[in-house]
Amino acid sequence: MELKDLKYFKTLLDVRSYSGAAQQCGVTQPAISTMLKRLEAEMQTTLVTKTAQGIEPTAAGRVVYHRAQELLQLATTLPVEAQRANQQIFRIGYSELAGSDWLVPVINQLDRGGLLGNVTTIQENSHHLERHLLDGKYDAIVFSRLDNEKITGIDSILLKQYQFKIIVSENSPLAQLPEISLHQLQDELFLMRHKRFLSRIAFDQLGRMVNFKPQRHLIVDNLEAMTQLIAQGMGVGFLMDLSIKHLPGVVAIPLIPEEKVYCYSCLGTRHDFVPNDLQQACLKILFD
Repeated sequence: MELKDLKYFKTLLDVRSYSGAAQQCGVTQPAISTMLKRLEAEMQTTLVTKTAQGIEPTAAGRVVYHRAQELLQLATTLPVEAQRANQQIFRIGYSELAGSDWLVPVINQLDRGGLLGNVTTIQENSHHLERHLLDGKYDAIVFSRLDNEKITGIDSILLKQYQFKIIVSENSPLAQLPEISLHQLQDELFLMRHKRFLSRIAFDQLGRMVNFKPQRHLIVDNLEAMTQLIAQGMGVGFLMDLSIKHLPGVVAIPLIPEEKVYCYSCLGTRHDFVPNDLQQACLKILFD
């Protein structure tokens, strides 16, 4: 069995078309057909069937598809892991908010352990962090999620739970409210971050759930600029309470119980990661 065959097979099931798979893999359509015959001969069973809707995997085909994903991922990360196993470096990726609350104490612990000189840190979007951890770019990540469900291929522990709140100027009449509903803010200008940010994803999900869409909104990606505008009474925001910690001029109001949304800060490592001695020492500090 060759990795090339597994790659072609995975692509065939992804696009459900012989011609589409051939185009994506840069080969002829007969090459895809030959691959399938060869793979079915090796497995001694049928892997796909043709239907009116196109190509469908059999039960055996689904097993091969999932195992092919794992093997192709391993083939991608193995050279990187092998090279880095001989390097005395520990790579940490972190998201903007999760890292801001977690990075400083961990850096201090690594420094006390005499390991800081071997550590590199990079800030990225949480979505990218998960993918790059699986690709072998990082040895550990600190990231934020909107759920605390298990992620395939990643071992994670919950560090902290945060709550999304409505952010208003401390001079706004809204600042006196003990809690608030989105529907009370129908006429307010919402200052939002771009859709790639977790706060925006959470806001859009909540809006769909409670059938709310602001009449006016303005995209402001820079967190400092957003909170300054809110402090000046220019509008309201939807952010984690951690985002405005110690910031002057703004107040965080909890949402009513049925509209509460949470974010989970997690520490993650790749499930199949084989650390060297230095990386193991760093991991011990992180997980302790």
